[in-house]
Amino acid sequence: MRRIPGLTWGLENLGLVGTMAIAWTSVVFASADVRVVDRRIVMGGTASIQVYAEDEASGYAATRAAFERMAVVEAALSDYRPKSEARRLVEIVDEDVEVSADLAAAIEMSQRWHRRSGGAFDPTVGPLTALWRTARRDNRRPSQASVSFAADAVGFEKLTFDPTKRTVRCRTAAMQLDFGGIGKGMAADAALKVLRAHGLTRALIEVGGDLVAGDPPPGTDGWRVRIRTIDADDSETILLANAAVATSGDVEQFLEIKEAGTVRRLSHLLDPRTGEPISVRREVTAVVRGGDSPGADADALASGASVLGFRDSMRLADGTLNGELRFFEVNDEPKSGGIVRRIRFEADVEWASVAPGRLLAEGFAFTEGPVGLPSGDLLFTDQPNDRVMRLRADGRLKIEHESAERANGLGVLADGRLVGCAEEHNRLIAWNQDGSVEVLAAREDGPFNGPNDLWVAPDGGIWFTDPFYARPWQAPGRTPIPAAVYRRSPDGITEAVAVDFLRPNGIVGSRDGRTLWIADLDGGVTDVFEVTNLGTLINRRPFFPLGSDGMSLGPNDEVILTGKGLLVLTKDGALIRTLLPDASWVANACFGGSDGRRLFVTTRDRVMVFEVPGDASN
Repeated sequence: MRRIPGLTWGLENLGLVGTMAIAWTSVVFASADVRVVDRRIVMGGTASIQVYAEDEASGYAATRAAFERMAVVEAALSDYRPKSEARRLVEIVDEDVEVSADLAAAIEMSQRWHRRSGGAFDPTVGPLTALWRTARRDNRRPSQASVSFAADAVGFEKLTFDPTKRTVRCRTAAMQLDFGGIGKGMAADAALKVLRAHGLTRALIEVGGDLVAGDPPPGTDGWRVRIRTIDADDSETILLANAAVATSGDVEQFLEIKEAGTVRRLSHLLDPRTGEPISVRREVTAVVRGGDSPGADADALASGASVLGFRDSMRLADGTLNGELRFFEVNDEPKSGGIVRRIRFEADVEWASVAPGRLLAEGFAFTEGPVGLPSGDLLFTDQPNDRVMRLRADGRLKIEHESAERANGLGVLADGRLVGCAEEHNRLIAWNQDGSVEVLAAREDGPFNGPNDLWVAPDGGIWFTDPFYARPWQAPGRTPIPAAVYRRSPDGITEAVAVDFLRPNGIVGSRDGRTLWIADLDGGVTDVFEVTNLGTLINRRPFFPLGSDGMSLGPNDEVILTGKGLLVLTKDGALIRTLLPDASWVANACFGGSDGRRLFVTTRDRVMVFEVPGDASN
């Protein structure tokens, strides 16, 4: 640990490369509390506890008890101590073994994070950890046969856990448990509970770089934590109160070896799904606010996200998280700098309780443009088969329009007519009640690129995106025009209202028509605009660091993004829940049903529905 003069010092994340400095300002408080700082060795590294108490004696008595509690957690979870409970457990094969409350809690939480991460977080990775640790020490890559052999002992399916009886059965020999991705956070959580039991709530615990904070110091809003990964990264300061922060990454801690004349980088971070080190240099800082185990959750969140990467970490949102992920990624030497991106999480009880979706229909070529009707029916396009389908509320399916001009996104006008982005002739059309087609928007000096998705505003205006996609029915050698977003005014005038996109795709507006979200799928961003009374767009700003295929607005103004999974966001851009993270592609979504809380989703060849609990739509 590096000591800095005054009341500031750095905390090095042991085994990682991130550095988080904790700083606070010396102030004369009216409170009689004194600050007590205690340090010990925990889990192979330096740990510290800072606490405010009435006097030093009571403060040190509480910190001693907290360190003793952390030692118990370490004895249960350590993969370095030969006689730890976790090491002794795996020596017993195919027998039910009753385990301690700490080991049971670690397994139960790990299983939850394993499911959330799709297997990227997995404490059964121990055999692979040991193998690659030896490889880095010996400066050579292990053989593929060795990797395969170690991987055979990895996987939660090889461990049976009964939380009621608190028993564990290891179903294979050579299993090793590695709780390095959650253990430090668990130890810090346990220490904070001991301090609170002693009546001391103003506390900060650090274990190997992971931090768990209780109430803030007297007269402040939180413990000041400075986050910085490497010299090329800009530092930032956050306030931590009743929250936790953890860092995981390998921007600097890796090994380079020569293989067949090329240099291969061996990270210390392993992907349990492949048995190989991750290939992208990244540092992830996770902040979790609230909850029963913020330290363990922040630890697991950072560990899983460092393996998954930025895009795939969206799947970690399950409606229960309040906090943030900060990614710092470099593709070459760290001195050249890197990219910082963030995901903010917000918990929502209703979205957390959404059950798995139900299949409504399948067997299509590619489904798009879902629109819920007041009758409870659903319209959607099967674009490659050039038809609009109607799925009745009773489950019956019929063709609504054949030869549908390769319609993509759909909407409904105030007069009940269906309007569509028709890509066959690259125009905006509406179907009249007699089945005839009316052209609503077409360029005079050549076609649009291909209107893709649309939103019908409360004033009757139609906003639509116009990216270029090469379609098999188009003439070869077609030259695209600049991608743009257009508005057809209520009096029939169509003009471009937003440019500077790679491929604008999804689009949706607020119920009052004053806010518009536009997703640039290839640009990797969704922007939000203000809509003026004249129908122009102003105050463009980033909303979320991902683009989207189709978009929708939820019953409580949630913004829905689609693509690799379906993302539910608050209207302020915090991620609540990710559904269908393993689907090959989620094309679009809409809300329908009598209360507007049925979420219809088109996923390539099928249509699904999710029931969202809660009050009626606003």
